Amino acid sequence: MEEVKQVSAAESEKLQGIISMMGVGEVKCDKCGKPIRHMERYCSNSRECYHESTVFNSIAELNTHFVEAHSPEQPRGARYCTECSIKTGYLRMVRNKKTGEVFPAMFALRDEEIVEEGNKP
Repeated sequence: MEEVKQVSAAESEKLQGIISMMGVGEVKCDKCGKPIRHMERYCSNSRECYHESTVFNSIAELNTHFVEAHSPEQPRGARYCTECSIKTGYLRMVRNKKTGEVFPAMFALRDEEIVEEGNKP
């Protein structure tokens, strides 16, 4: 039987407020400025101000910050392209064990394995 890796509390806390999304239209990565094209995977940190890279404890705190510091701009979290998401640890490259397909994902499912740097195809 395959051993299931336990996720530490610190690791799961790092993902609080992180949302894996697909691009609709074209937006830009708030870290590197790269365009995130239509249907490309990216992550959004709903608790981080993309102007100042400040992470707040709640979305309500982020919204209050935007009203006070960046009005009249609509509040939103920071967007990370796939490469920046992998660098920050929000996404990992995962391989489907049956098909061999490698793709970015937040979690590895039963039929998937995390691709380590040395194991890339």
